[in-house]
Amino acid sequence: MTPTELQRLLAASGHYAGAIDGEIGPKSLAAIEAILAAHADDCTSDPSAWSGRRRRIGAGQLALRLAGHAPGPIDGFAGNQTAGALLEWNHRQSYGRDLVLDRTPSGPTIDSAFPKQSECEAYYGHPGPAVERQLVMVELPLAMRLDWNLRKRVSRVQLHARCADSAAAAMKEILRKYGLDELRRLGLDRNAGTYSHRRMRGGSAWSMHAYGCAWDFFAGPNGLTTRCPQALFCGSGYRTFFDIWEAHGWLSLGRAIGRDWMHVQAARL
Repeated sequence: MTPTELQRLLAASGHYAGAIDGEIGPKSLAAIEAILAAHADDCTSDPSAWSGRRRRIGAGQLALRLAGHAPGPIDGFAGNQTAGALLEWNHRQSYGRDLVLDRTPSGPTIDSAFPKQSECEAYYGHPGPAVERQLVMVELPLAMRLDWNLRKRVSRVQLHARCADSAAAAMKEILRKYGLDELRRLGLDRNAGTYSHRRMRGGSAWSMHAYGCAWDFFAGPNGLTTRCPQALFCGSGYRTFFDIWEAHGWLSLGRAIGRDWMHVQAARL
């Protein structure tokens, strides 16, 4: 999120009336303080204890949420949910319409016992309480770094009970194949998120994350609209990673639709 984007977001939320000049001066800082103070209860922790950088990101996250987008938890960390919400907001500002992303399959199909996306509600439950009652914590075979806060490690993730065992088995096999040092070198130890109650980016259907059947890794160089050869994960070093997921019935969106390489899901297209 650039300073100019932050100023535009704060202006759209009604908290900033200064120049859109990319300079975070007194008026911009006052707007940041105002939106954080007005919505402190929506933050994951007391924003007054955050660093200046976190406060800026948190203010932008709040403005995105107020504009009708889903930036994820208001935590002051710019993860892939915040990036996706910002992508949607920028598109609406530039073109006056919502972002629509092409989901046409372009890769081979996989053999999987998991449902099609259109069948996920019958299989996993309706997004919200019906899904949340079936979420379980999956113990990881390695401590993963949070993609948006690399100083923090996680030893488990939240997934739907109907796909949790397959995910755990896939991660164990991935660790055996690569080893911890190679996983870290490749960024495959960077957890960019599992369960999230939200709609798909660039669409109105429920995200696979809302069913607890999706997992994102190392979002930055493998983003929602990034295609080969720019996407890091389309490189040869990552083939085994996706082969293992597919062997356990999970779909790689990068392989299936040519973009969103960070994402695997326990659902077919």
